[in-house]
Amino acid sequence: MISIDLDLTNKRKVTNIDLIGTLTFPSSYYAHLLKGLDYTSFVPFIRLKPTRMFFIYWQPYLENSLTLDYLADLRARLVFKYYMGDIIRVKDYTITNLNGYEAHFLTGNWENKKDRLKGIFELLALSHNDFLILFDISTTDYDFNGDPMIELRQIRSTLALS
Repeated sequence: MISIDLDLTNKRKVTNIDLIGTLTFPSSYYAHLLKGLDYTSFVPFIRLKPTRMFFIYWQPYLENSLTLDYLADLRARLVFKYYMGDIIRVKDYTITNLNGYEAHFLTGNWENKKDRLKGIFELLALSHNDFLILFDISTTDYDFNGDPMIELRQIRSTLALS
């Protein structure tokens, strides 16, 4: 079950995802849902000017799912489906320790020719409670150290796994 609690006093939203955890983000982000798609394990949010997007996705953990090939293919399939045609190019892949978890990071570029948009992305993947969890951030900005990506990383840092 997924619930989103609005905290008007602090201008933020807290998303609770059963078996995964919680995430806190500014109230200026809103759900980016398209009619006809299933959002039971894919939760996307967006903020405009410049466009900043993030999504959380989870599925049962499968052996060998924390590999570059698997993660790149999974992300490509998810964004093609939920963002209606996005294509990606992975530029870097690293593995590091993040709060005791083996964290896999993919970075690269994305493009949606239909919407005439393109930008950069950063994907975090890890295994938790027998789930593969993806936390993806992307923007139409092109600076991995720019304000939009910094803001998105700050949102990602609020993820508290249960």
